[in-house]
Amino acid sequence: MYIQSIKNRHSLAVDYLFSVPQKGNFFERKAPFPVLGSGYSGIYKVPFAEKRCEMGSYKKCSMWVVVIGLFLTHIACGGSDSNPSPVDSGPDGDSDSDGDGDSDSDGDGDGDTDSDSDDDTDDIDTDGIPCQTPADAGKISFSNVPTWRDGATAAYSMFHDDLCDYGVRGIQENAVPALNERGLSAGLGAIAAECEAGDHWEMVAQLESQGHEILNHSYDHDNVTPSNIDQEVVAAKETFDQHLSNPVSFYIFPYDYFTDETIAAVLGNGHIGARGGNRDDNDGFTNPPINGTAPASDGAVEFDVWPRTYSKYALYYPEDILSVHVWQAIKTGGWATREFHSVIKDGEPDEGNGFGPIELSAYEAHLDFLVDAYRKNKVWTANPSTVIRYRHAREACDATVNGSDIVYNFSDPDCSSYATPISVIVTTEHDVASLEGRQGTTFVYTRKLAANTFAVTANPTAGDVALSGCADPGHGVDDGDIAPEPLPADSVCDIVSVVGTGGNGMMDDLERPEDEFQVLPNPAQGDGRTGSWSWYPQNAGVEMTDDGGNTVVSYAGTDLGGWSGLTLAFLGGNGAGACYDAGAYSGLQFRIKGTVLSGDELDGKIILSLVTAETQAQAYGGDLDGEGGHFNYQVTLTDAWQTVTLTWDQFNPPTWGDTANLTELAVEKMQAIDWGVSNQASSFQIYVDDIELL
Repeated sequence: MYIQSIKNRHSLAVDYLFSVPQKGNFFERKAPFPVLGSGYSGIYKVPFAEKRCEMGSYKKCSMWVVVIGLFLTHIACGGSDSNPSPVDSGPDGDSDSDGDGDSDSDGDGDGDTDSDSDDDTDDIDTDGIPCQTPADAGKISFSNVPTWRDGATAAYSMFHDDLCDYGVRGIQENAVPALNERGLSAGLGAIAAECEAGDHWEMVAQLESQGHEILNHSYDHDNVTPSNIDQEVVAAKETFDQHLSNPVSFYIFPYDYFTDETIAAVLGNGHIGARGGNRDDNDGFTNPPINGTAPASDGAVEFDVWPRTYSKYALYYPEDILSVHVWQAIKTGGWATREFHSVIKDGEPDEGNGFGPIELSAYEAHLDFLVDAYRKNKVWTANPSTVIRYRHAREACDATVNGSDIVYNFSDPDCSSYATPISVIVTTEHDVASLEGRQGTTFVYTRKLAANTFAVTANPTAGDVALSGCADPGHGVDDGDIAPEPLPADSVCDIVSVVGTGGNGMMDDLERPEDEFQVLPNPAQGDGRTGSWSWYPQNAGVEMTDDGGNTVVSYAGTDLGGWSGLTLAFLGGNGAGACYDAGAYSGLQFRIKGTVLSGDELDGKIILSLVTAETQAQAYGGDLDGEGGHFNYQVTLTDAWQTVTLTWDQFNPPTWGDTANLTELAVEKMQAIDWGVSNQASSFQIYVDDIELL
């Protein structure tokens, strides 16, 4: 579950140093959102007592949905008859010899020319087709084993997090039917304790049987640490494996929080991959979060996140961030992955539907784009473990053509360890309509890519594949282009911007329960603002604490080895790609006390920075193509509380990087306030309270 970006991602205190720009150890991972502990679901509070009551009727209803869904899936995506009659043996009234009642020769009873049993052509069908009309293909030659299945340009996988949690019931109610209708599949990250508590194992098993991959999303959805690996990784996997046909093989870290140590623990306990890619250095332009083609970094799979406020494509409109991420994979030839949570009906409120749900129409439009990209052989959409296995098997399994047979060599242990269907590209002497591929008694998937050129996809460990030419139409590649790559906005402020009226200037007085520190929207914010807190680096200590009957935020660290900071956003979380126009205000005020021990000019001081879309890098939700400093002001700390009052014109302009030429604060493009600490600090303890605009 992706809750709140807890790290600021820009160099703040550097402005004062007048030296070579330095960047702190910034993170893009998420800290736990206390509101969501074991007793709640989604961003909004949903006590388990209430959830269980709702579950009473939900379980029965959801089982009917799944049963009906299975029936509809059989109709929509069921594939062709694997053993059609070789001759027309009945009075079916058509002119072909396939034994069905239509006039094509694909062996099913519908009226189209694909190999499934429905009468449309808008889904993905990958069944092997038995040939009814043999043709001479002539000599068949080996070409290559392509990077991705069918020789597609790119690969793509989707995740849906938090399966079995009531807040994301839209996964099974809305997402899965939409996927099944189109012949697509996704990785469904299930929480073991939620599946147990709700007795959802039958549903989970049925989703698996429909072709979706069940992913290990921990036992209790707690941050994974070395101390709880036995529970959150090992016990979770054991629980899933008891209820599934296939052992879970891919791990999703709760809150996308991970370390090298916990990634290694996941890979060492029965998983071949994990969503553990560090997105700190990614942006939506020159360095997008796209995985490479090589069989490496399986535990550090990079990803992008829906909704836009947590995406690396903040400079794109919400309706465009899905396809632009796929386009980045196409342009690089890599593997893109997308994190979703729930899917809701259009117009349904986000509240009560988990973190960042997507409306069904937008989701279906994305799936239709993927189907079109498949038909034009631009993108292969597959479950995450399937892609990982393909990357390894492609390298480990040798293939050649001997006569009319594809002959595999799977002596390399990795070929068996990562056994999965891989594609082999072959050419034919004669340009036939299709190829029939038979592996023993099973027909395998073949696809015509161009004149005399075919992809044959089969699992090498299941034996050689016999090929023969066919005059019947088979799977092919559509002509034309896919939808063009979306263009970015001129500014993130063109996408999301709120204009303040100069009314209630309170940003946070912190007078709320401690477990609601990072709640979104922040209930203390006024005048259209919603922003919450974040900090960097991950190992800094941040908490709400009592100070003589007054609740304040405490920020502390020792030998962190990099720039540190506490950040309060104007809208959403810092990095959300949103702008607040604070022009109706003249400045800000806050209370602060504390100490900073540092061996430089910032000893005893913090650097207060105003982060705007002009000074925030594109990688972190701003407009800046590059990196640079922010408008800033030094604050000398005292042991006793002091009130700091500043007008906008008291902030000093940036002094380094691509913002050094700025002279005027873009008060209409505010994104966050940051209290920064020098990277030379050996220790610090800071308290902040009562932040407001004046």
